[in-house]
Amino acid sequence: MKNITAYLSMLLCGMALLSSCSGEKEPPPPLTYTGENPRVQDPLSPEDSQKHIQLPEGFKAELYAAEPNIINPIAFTWDERGRLWVVQSKDYPHGLANDVGGDRITICEDTNGNGRADKFTDYATEQNLTTGITLVKGGAIVSQAPNMVFLEDTDGDDKMDKSTVLFDGFGTWDTHAGPSNLRYGLDNMIWGSVGYSGFENQFQGKPVEFKMGVYKFAKDGSYFEPVGQFNNNTWGLGFNENFEIFGSTANNNHCCYVGIPLKHYDYLKKMPSWAVNADFIQGHYEISPVDTIPLQQVDVRGGYTAAAGANFYTARNYPEEYRNQMYVSEPTGHLVHIAKIVNDGAGYKEVDGGNIFASTDAWTAPVFAETGPDGNLWVADWYNPVIQHNPDKRGMDNQIWNADKGEGNAHKNPLRDYGHGRIYVITHEDADDSEITSLNPEDDKELLKALKSDNMFWRTTAQRLIVENKKVSLIPDLINLASNNIVDKSGLNAGALHALWTLKGLGTLNGSNAEANEVVQKALTSSSYGVKRAALALLPQSKESSEILAQSGLLSSPDPQIKLAAVLRAGELPESNALYTEIEKLSKDDASTSDKWLNAALKIYFRELNLQEVDPSTVVMIVPSAEEKKSTWKYTTDKPSDNWTKLEFDDSDWKKGAAKFGGNNMKQVNTPWSSSDIWMRQEVIIADEISEPVIKIAHDDDYEVFVNGQLLISEAGSSETYKYIKLDGDKGDLFKQGKNLIAVHCVNTGGNQHIDMGIGKVGKIKADVTFVLNTVNQEMAFDKKTLHATAGQTVEIVLNNKDQMSHNLVVIQPGSLDTFGAMVDGFLKNPEAEKMGYVPKSRYVLGATDMLTPGVTGSVVFKLPDTPGIYPYVCTFPGIGE
Repeated sequence: MKNITAYLSMLLCGMALLSSCSGEKEPPPPLTYTGENPRVQDPLSPEDSQKHIQLPEGFKAELYAAEPNIINPIAFTWDERGRLWVVQSKDYPHGLANDVGGDRITICEDTNGNGRADKFTDYATEQNLTTGITLVKGGAIVSQAPNMVFLEDTDGDDKMDKSTVLFDGFGTWDTHAGPSNLRYGLDNMIWGSVGYSGFENQFQGKPVEFKMGVYKFAKDGSYFEPVGQFNNNTWGLGFNENFEIFGSTANNNHCCYVGIPLKHYDYLKKMPSWAVNADFIQGHYEISPVDTIPLQQVDVRGGYTAAAGANFYTARNYPEEYRNQMYVSEPTGHLVHIAKIVNDGAGYKEVDGGNIFASTDAWTAPVFAETGPDGNLWVADWYNPVIQHNPDKRGMDNQIWNADKGEGNAHKNPLRDYGHGRIYVITHEDADDSEITSLNPEDDKELLKALKSDNMFWRTTAQRLIVENKKVSLIPDLINLASNNIVDKSGLNAGALHALWTLKGLGTLNGSNAEANEVVQKALTSSSYGVKRAALALLPQSKESSEILAQSGLLSSPDPQIKLAAVLRAGELPESNALYTEIEKLSKDDASTSDKWLNAALKIYFRELNLQEVDPSTVVMIVPSAEEKKSTWKYTTDKPSDNWTKLEFDDSDWKKGAAKFGGNNMKQVNTPWSSSDIWMRQEVIIADEISEPVIKIAHDDDYEVFVNGQLLISEAGSSETYKYIKLDGDKGDLFKQGKNLIAVHCVNTGGNQHIDMGIGKVGKIKADVTFVLNTVNQEMAFDKKTLHATAGQTVEIVLNNKDQMSHNLVVIQPGSLDTFGAMVDGFLKNPEAEKMGYVPKSRYVLGATDMLTPGVTGSVVFKLPDTPGIYPYVCTFPGIGE
């Protein structure tokens, strides 16, 4: 199921996108090759390779640094003096056992102003597997799995002389799946991403386990918070100018938006089906390279398989259409992609913006792109013929990789290069020189001015310097800056936004400064979207804030994204009548509840549990409802003592009645109930374990169900008909074999009233034959190629995903493989494909598992037709095609 059609159209599209270049250009230098199998292009000099780069009209790529001074650049950042700090990684991918690390961090400077670095200072050498860097007072925080490390310069000579591990916990079994993309956030925390090697540690006595995605932590390493859970190897994290969180994954999902941070789901043990945390908003599957040479791609072919970085262009040198858009590097396609971010309800979606940088040099491999202090996009070119990490047996023409696995879970390859690397700066012909070239931490006036810079780099750097140096004398100026309501033509009030977060970093918003608290309240009425979002986040945790938010009008804002931020903040503040009233009104607004982000935020506010309604035909009843047989309960309408839910409670003076209980006007009521409350108890004998409990219930209105004194479920609202709610598996532990006490409390909040319930478990469809399949780690394959069953049998296939990418299993009709494969290839371009598990609604499909993330097990049960034949089973995750 190779994506041949999509690949050819991709090539044509790519050539059209970048064919318009400024002026007549001489042909790029010819490419030469060595060898036959594989036939490998020879490297070009930096100057010759530069001529193979294609950019949109008005742009050019200028070389800033190259080998021998810079080799294998994997990440970079800048200090307050505007100097470039580059991570050179020779340890990747096999350098796990080095006694002396091969990585180094180099400070690069252009001392004569000609646009090329001419001074190189090694800040740190002999480092191991360094994959990310951000600067703080006194040095650099770097990611070196398994550790997060502070490399400190104690004497100011631009040489690291002290190394401190802030914390550990990052996995090391796969060196291209560790931590990366470190950056200083507007919230004064350090942010980063991590791939499927994952993270596991304890902070403040609580375990933290995180598979992959984006996170943040305190600069001193005392706090760590997972923020966005992604679904495959993550090498991208970015902020737009309003401090909204985005990211990218290596495979397929090159554009992700984190609209509801994970902390909002902390009250749940696992994410329910209605939850939304990180949404995969990519608007297209294929990449658009500018060459016709088949791409060397191991995993996803023709699409994003090594997407790295998710940084936004956050300055003003480029035309407006390039601003606040996300730039994603795809080294296997030799390009930097423009992911155009557009509003979509309370969230966002991506539109294909083409490329800003693409090369016909097969060695060119952009791995990182970021807005620099000069207001231009800078690009790290790994410059290497071998980008592929995973060992893989699947072949292709002129294959450059192999299946010989080495350290770091990477394939061994003598063609990996350790002698090249380039840094480019993408400039525009209409750009102006930056007003700021460096910042003096001691110049307060300069720092305040920089908070209003049109370049987010300088704004964030000024904020960091003020916070790190505890410049509390600037608080009055910051309050004044945060009070202004001047927005630019894009709706941004950058000075006020950064001033608010700077006040937070100085500890001014802890309630001790009334004037500072007032400016936060005033910011709720700002004309700037970003300032309003910041003000919501910075409201003090108090009842007064609840009243302020309720009266602010933001919960009924016509802007769904502001409404989302307001609802999420409301869910964190103490509840008040006014706040509840506003949320209740919003929960009855169809436009809000039909938006997946707002719907999830409302459920979070009401602390909705992980409830999943199931098909009644799959449920085996254990404690019957009145619909199955006569069900007798002890009940009272007088409030009992607190221990009424426990087995030992004496209910001898309670009445007996048969369910259903309800008002006289209700159908199928056997016992009248007309008071506001009813309490019910029933002793039941349970013979077997209940691993997947199901509540069958009809209720009007709110109810609570207890088992042996422990809360099983509570829910507000009403349901006239019975619904079957599957509960978390751990709820089954509340039941014990033998005698159990079921207790129910129902409240009538107005209008009709009724209550009846039963307890069941998910029954399993009996299969005639069960097969167990495993995905083969790093090989994009199932461990069994053939399964034997008899026509007409009911078959169950259990799939254990032991790979580090998502997989499913789809069983299709005989003879449909090519047709279905072509259908899937086209379906992958559908923006809804990811939400549908990459399985189209096709008549060829007999059955399919869910899309299983790494480490997850799922199954599919289906009945084979009576006609014997060969029924293919495949995976439809893009680029795999087992």
